Amino acid sequence: MYENNGYQPPYNFSTDPNGQYGQYPNQEPPKPPKKKKTSTGLIVGVIAAAIVFGGASGFGGSYLASRIDYDIPAVNDDNSAHDAPDDNDALNISSEAPITTPEYVKPEIEVNDDLSSLANMANINTTRAYSYEDLFDRVNESVVVVNNYITNNGYTNSNVDYVKQGTGSGIIFTTDGYIITNAHVVSGAEKVSVIISDKYSDEEEIEVVVVGSDSATDLAVLKVSREQPFTAAPLGNSDSLKIGQDVAAIGNPAGLNKSLTRGIISGLNRYANEEGGYELSSIQTDASINPGNSGGGLFDMYGNVIGVVNSKLVAEDGSIENLGFAITINEAKPVISDLINFGYVTGRPALGITTLQLNQYTAQIYGFSSVGLLVTEINQDAPVAKSGLQIGDVITKVNGIEVSSVTEVQNITKGMSAGDKITVTVSRSSSDSNGYFGSITRNKVIDIEVILTESK
Repeated sequence: MYENNGYQPPYNFSTDPNGQYGQYPNQEPPKPPKKKKTSTGLIVGVIAAAIVFGGASGFGGSYLASRIDYDIPAVNDDNSAHDAPDDNDALNISSEAPITTPEYVKPEIEVNDDLSSLANMANINTTRAYSYEDLFDRVNESVVVVNNYITNNGYTNSNVDYVKQGTGSGIIFTTDGYIITNAHVVSGAEKVSVIISDKYSDEEEIEVVVVGSDSATDLAVLKVSREQPFTAAPLGNSDSLKIGQDVAAIGNPAGLNKSLTRGIISGLNRYANEEGGYELSSIQTDASINPGNSGGGLFDMYGNVIGVVNSKLVAEDGSIENLGFAITINEAKPVISDLINFGYVTGRPALGITTLQLNQYTAQIYGFSSVGLLVTEINQDAPVAKSGLQIGDVITKVNGIEVSSVTEVQNITKGMSAGDKITVTVSRSSSDSNGYFGSITRNKVIDIEVILTESK
């Protein structure tokens, strides 16, 4: 079970990760969502470690229609009530920043997968280990607050154009302003800004460009610009990590900028989503990870970024503690490269359709006799548009394997490429005239060959 994490605004230190954030101005407070019953009394979930203040969509929510590309759908366990942020969350971009979002200019030389061709990166430190105090002094200027804003559509009574719907962390990794963060930190944003605190700026908020975002790996690249160079954190080597070695997490938990927590590597090659998809392996750590840490750095004691913090494991009864996760930096590098070069991760296959997942309950509600994936939209620019697949078809099998979720389709097509062919089995309803008795609905089972397109 995967949850996007709601959190109270900074400085209200509730331990409830799904607590309420306030009330709508001049409106009745929303009714709390009903809790799902569980026979075990224990609900375990992976939560995205980002603060959500409210707004229209937060950092996710329940997706009834999930795209079969490789955007991993977030599942919200009836904890999706989002209240309006208060007037203090209005966008307040530095007067030195451009009024409109600056344009992104790609590097003149294409960035390779290990990022070695990317200019202005800091050198990896392999010679001197730091104390925690020295480590913080070395790298804290590279850690930024990432603010996610949406249009003020009546969420506040004040005359502001944008309101904050959430905040997370980010890591500057080049002196000319490339930043790595999590995709869920910038998800749904209409404007994104970062708060820089270094030798040139004191809590300066600057609007940034979202260069690219990839929800399948939960990574995003931002670009910030100013006349002075930025302090870049070196991207280390996560292949050489060992369980038990000391690490530090630096980020923006609960709005407390540049907080450091210490711990060890308590596990390697962990996967937050064991069901499949294109997720990357993660480093498990007992360093304290909290909402707002998302996108921040997990550092070794040489000051190198070895992981991008993105989640923690929680239980409803509070029985799970100190299980945080960070995406390994070596696996993140090719994703960063593609996002800088193209704005998306290349080479992934997709069917080119949007579907609604039908289980036995929802199939009955919508009047379908089969469980599977109901086709609700077909991309007319993708090969699937010429395959014969129709809106209203229910996909029940892919390559002869029964499917009832997007993840199961991802597992089957994982490792394939755009241009490869698959066979989808669909249940198609048709009505036949029956004279005086009206019409009879029949279901046909059809095999359709589909050419995969590239997921963008």
